[in-house]
Amino acid sequence: GQTILLRPDLRDKAQIRRLPLPGIEPRGALVLRLPGLTVVALHLGLIRSSRRAQLSRIIAQTRRIGNGRLVLTGDFNEWHDSRGLEALQPLQVIAPGPSWPAPFPRLRYDRFAVSRGIEVLGSGVWDNEFARQASDHLPVWADIAFEPRSAAPEAGISGRIADYPGE
Repeated sequence: GQTILLRPDLRDKAQIRRLPLPGIEPRGALVLRLPGLTVVALHLGLIRSSRRAQLSRIIAQTRRIGNGRLVLTGDFNEWHDSRGLEALQPLQVIAPGPSWPAPFPRLRYDRFAVSRGIEVLGSGVWDNEFARQASDHLPVWADIAFEPRSAAPEAGISGRIADYPGE
């Protein structure tokens, strides 16, 4: 499943919805909309053709409901860096490092994809004994920044998200 942790001061500005995804296995995504930013937490299928259809659905839906900058994050289940992620062009795809399997991470399944207007200041994999026991994936993090749009995001929304476990 997916989870989005949200600071309490952003709760009133947030809209969250579930997005069912196509494919052989039951999969889904959570879409969080904030003024000027859409974040999608996803868990894609195990079969590449399903992942391609799922990414196409996510991109189409975020274009329809989105409101500016876009961040996709989660388990892309794609081991290859140049195949299977074609629907993400022109997004910048970041694979912070091996995160699966947690006890002996070898594959970079967990990624971020960000649109123009978002700068990735840093990213990584949080690796400690607790993280290795908590899930079959190690958590990944990204420190992102963006400039406020001229349409002026609402007061109280920071353009920099930096409270990640590695800090």
